[in-house]
Amino acid sequence: MSFFSLRRRTIYALLFVLGLFLVGTVVVLSSISYYLAIPDVSYVREAEVDRHYDLSWNETVNDTSRHKPERIPRIIHQTWKSETLPERWQNVSDGCRQLMPDYEYMLWTDASSRDFIAQEYPWFLETFDAYPYPIQRADAIRYFVLHHYGGVYIDLDIGCLRRVDPLLAYPVVLPRTIPVGVSNDLMFAEKAHPFMTQTIHNLVAFDHNWVLNYPTVMFSTGPMFLSAQFGLYTANHPGTPQEPAGEVRILPKSLYGKNAKPGEAPHSFFEHFYGSSWHADDAAFIGFLGHWGKVLMWIGLVVLVIGVAFIAFKPSKYVGYDLLPRWMDRVNSPGGRWQVYRWKAVPMTPLGSPTRSSHSSDL
Repeated sequence: MSFFSLRRRTIYALLFVLGLFLVGTVVVLSSISYYLAIPDVSYVREAEVDRHYDLSWNETVNDTSRHKPERIPRIIHQTWKSETLPERWQNVSDGCRQLMPDYEYMLWTDASSRDFIAQEYPWFLETFDAYPYPIQRADAIRYFVLHHYGGVYIDLDIGCLRRVDPLLAYPVVLPRTIPVGVSNDLMFAEKAHPFMTQTIHNLVAFDHNWVLNYPTVMFSTGPMFLSAQFGLYTANHPGTPQEPAGEVRILPKSLYGKNAKPGEAPHSFFEHFYGSSWHADDAAFIGFLGHWGKVLMWIGLVVLVIGVAFIAFKPSKYVGYDLLPRWMDRVNSPGGRWQVYRWKAVPMTPLGSPTRSSHSSDL
């Protein structure tokens, strides 16, 4: 096989692989976007939120008769390795507690989390201990404490701008994240809600190792896992005429504040300081793909189209078609190949070269 022939076949193979990759990527991303899509009716609208609790209001109101009844208890849950928070996160946490002093505060450490699971949910202890990454245990415990106590889970890198009292009227509230699905860095839930029951029991079924840190965490205990639970629950518990939005409501960017540009979410309940200390090296690469993925796909598509067009319109180097197998070519033809010429096998020659054949005299 000549060098040029090998190069040509390599190009064909690369274009084929590129085409398969692009098609596969489109199918996977389209499927994820479809199955994790959030219905518009599920979003908490700003008009729904009791306007009595405006941006400047930071006092406790004991008279709740004028407002929707609260289904979620006034408890704030947070997690950390120990009872001593880093100064940066201590200040953020203190801000929420000072804004809502009437809320009970529960900090779950590594030790207290394991003790809680062992005492209240012993069936999960084996899975809890077997998680390879500490963040998986930090993810899991937040689901269990919300199931057991109810309340509000807030990541340490989320600060509070407003009291969250109006959001306690909904059975479950999850924040929307990008590019698809919901996040688990902020969650509201009433005690023992069926959605949380489903979530804690599916942790075992979703406990798979995806080799890399980031996908393993995301799909086993993190936001993608929770997004899948939202999809499963809403599919089995559609809205009713009395409550068309269902019991699991979604906090939009305008009220959640994350990934919002300056001035884009003036009524947000929260501000974000973006910790993500658990992210490993693979997260940077995946983040790069998330940011530039569409651009790279368009570049790949352009390369594929140019490659296919080049192959389709490139003039052939030889005239005719191979007739004999290669092992016979070398025996019968000094040129190494044969071709069909007026229904007879004759040596193949490049375009423009005189053909040594008795048929030349016929032209």
